[in-house]
Amino acid sequence: MGILITGGGGFTGSKLAEKYFQRDERVIIFDLAFSDELIRSASDKIILVRGDISNWHEVFNVIKDYSIETIFHLAAMLTVPSEANPWRSIDVNALGTYHVLEAARILKVKKVLFTSSIGAYGVTQDTVVTGQTVQRPTNIYGISKVFGELLGLYYHRRFGIDFRGVRFPSLLGPGVKTPGVGQYNPLVIEAAIKGEPFEIWAPEDTVIPMMYIKDAVRCLVMLNEAPADRINTRMYNVGQITPPPTAADLVTVVKQFYPRAGITFKPDPAVMEILKTIPRVITGDEAEAEWGWNIAYSITDTVRDFIDEFKKLPGV
Repeated sequence: MGILITGGGGFTGSKLAEKYFQRDERVIIFDLAFSDELIRSASDKIILVRGDISNWHEVFNVIKDYSIETIFHLAAMLTVPSEANPWRSIDVNALGTYHVLEAARILKVKKVLFTSSIGAYGVTQDTVVTGQTVQRPTNIYGISKVFGELLGLYYHRRFGIDFRGVRFPSLLGPGVKTPGVGQYNPLVIEAAIKGEPFEIWAPEDTVIPMMYIKDAVRCLVMLNEAPADRINTRMYNVGQITPPPTAADLVTVVKQFYPRAGITFKPDPAVMEILKTIPRVITGDEAEAEWGWNIAYSITDTVRDFIDEFKKLPGV
């Protein structure tokens, strides 16, 4: 018996695995590659299985071999690599989700938890995104996430799988490597810690909905543990740090800890076009009402804890 985390070698997945390991749960991490730190942590409680989510044989085998009861399906290609190779993105994000759900049906997995994104909306920055906002994404990443959401809801209705999911905002934490327009948020903090100058490629008034990684992990754990009779919506928006900080607000907080941080702004016109499609506000009303979700980390709490955690990273 165990918990399977697809994409568990990534930023969020590895933090989620660590949380369950601390609870003495058996965690199986399924991914294409693993960090040296994860490899060192491998044991009879954290099992690393190399595999490709787009290969259904490998997905079925890992679920069958380890008698999986709960799946956290985090494996995905994000926006930038998906736009660079939309064909591969369909294989990973769309077909990979189908493989997980079909394996769960056949092998009688009790629960599948799915991570989606605000990228599943495709709205303007002036839109206040709620659980009722119409989803019309224009890039392949967002399209594939909507497919995964709807397919999961179908498998719940048709086959009784306990499917639950969240749409995360941008996740902020130390050590993120994935490229993206919002990655100035963690990188500007890391640069300040290291005493390096940093040029933010977005305007000072930019707002990208975000959440600290520790809140994201706690969110997934809470959703997993929520009683079945409290789960009605099934696909939840989970809000953002409030009040929504601008890029300038973030710099102000960083400078509370590093007053001499060399941070400047040089907006990139290409980035500014992308920002027009990212909403500034996303609510989490249904998650709060149904299973008591709330965000714990303010922007100041986030920066403070980020600094502490970054200093613990190997080689820092």
